[in-house]
Amino acid sequence: MRKFLSIFVLTIIISFPTVLFGNNTAAAESHGEEIATYGKEFLGVSYKFGGTTPSSGFDCSGYLTYVFNKFNISLPRTAADQYQAGEKVSNKDIVVGDLVFFTTYKSGASHAGIYVGDNKFIHASSSKGIMISSLDERYWKTRYLGARRFITSSTNLTVKDGQIGVLTINESINLWKRTDDNQLQEVRVLQKGEKYRVYGYDDKFGGQYDLGGGLYVTNIDSHIVYSELTSKR
Repeated sequence: MRKFLSIFVLTIIISFPTVLFGNNTAAAESHGEEIATYGKEFLGVSYKFGGTTPSSGFDCSGYLTYVFNKFNISLPRTAADQYQAGEKVSNKDIVVGDLVFFTTYKSGASHAGIYVGDNKFIHASSSKGIMISSLDERYWKTRYLGARRFITSSTNLTVKDGQIGVLTINESINLWKRTDDNQLQEVRVLQKGEKYRVYGYDDKFGGQYDLGGGLYVTNIDSHIVYSELTSKR
């Protein structure tokens, strides 16, 4: 009976994707406004390389990890790792609360901030501390790399090519990334109620779901529910 119900529900998901799967931009934007508002509370806090608190001062990634932690979103410590871990967002789809990345003192992502709307972002400047700058400024415009999203919708997803199922988070659980030596490294924490596309499964590390981009969730039945798509794209 349970198997029949699962197949029935998943058939509905595939048959009516516009109902259960959609663009997650609106949900991300709603939550992103809260994050941006909280981030602005630290305007004027001084810059400190390696700093992670208002009392000690912030560097760019330390500021981001501190702000997002307020909302139970764990970010990697460095801008480079944050750039690799977040969901890629096209320039036309950037919303408030997304992270924007730049290459500054070294190649690759070496600086980041929170997009706050009107083509502006808040960040920890090495010269002025926490401040708001414009993406249109020549310095930032010529060094811009792209945007990443760490805010996810709890219900909205679009079915993508290669997807085999959907993972629903019942309890907070770690997201891992496979390292070059085939080990798992913690990236951030997925929160209760969120849903993620699944692109594969293997039995390593006790079983793990492939969320794409080398990111994995281990198979802990009490924390996740996996639903296989009846028609894979």
